[in-house]
Amino acid sequence: MPMPHFFSPMSAAAELIFTIFAVIFCFLIYFKTKETYELTKYKGIKYFRNAFLFFGLSYASRLLLGLLFLSREAFEFIIPKEMFILLLIVPVGYFSTIGIFYLIFSSVWKKFNNTLLLVVGHAAAVLLTVISFATHSHMMVLYLQIILLAAAVFLGFKIYPKGKKISEIKILYLLVAVLWLISLFILDRRAPFPLEIKIFFQLISLAVFITIYYKISKWML
Repeated sequence: MPMPHFFSPMSAAAELIFTIFAVIFCFLIYFKTKETYELTKYKGIKYFRNAFLFFGLSYASRLLLGLLFLSREAFEFIIPKEMFILLLIVPVGYFSTIGIFYLIFSSVWKKFNNTLLLVVGHAAAVLLTVISFATHSHMMVLYLQIILLAAAVFLGFKIYPKGKKISEIKILYLLVAVLWLISLFILDRRAPFPLEIKIFFQLISLAVFITIYYKISKWML
């Protein structure tokens, strides 16, 4: 059975390695902030670390689906390409969208009812995922996530006052936005990139992950 035109062993391997590291760093960041939250009970930290929990679950979903796709190629399972795209939309779309909502929650939790925030956030994430699934368009989720990311960065800069510690928080928001925008850029299937460019962006993403983890580690001291 010939490989479909969109399949490349080297590209698949690069995606697999990158996703594994992304999962590791997301959960490292999540657990690194656990002690600080338990000591302070500051809800802003809680929502920020939960954002990385859901980002990690999103990358983990991509990893599992990537392994499933490789199994399809290796064992010649007859599963249409469209099925993989739909399988990708549901878990990745939901987890990544709610992760961005939690990033927003970490800025606005003092100004709104927290229970209402959670209900609205999860409902919106489910709704966006269902719409994308029904329309077979993962790009709808990506464009909406870009809007949400812009809102998260704006709120992170607007709500927090000036100060050295606050400046570090603002840098973290900006880094998270850059990281996810690169990820969305790579996932745009309508504009396939040469392997070298894709690996370049993946290396930049890993460098951003490392920077975020370093800044959080330094900040938590």
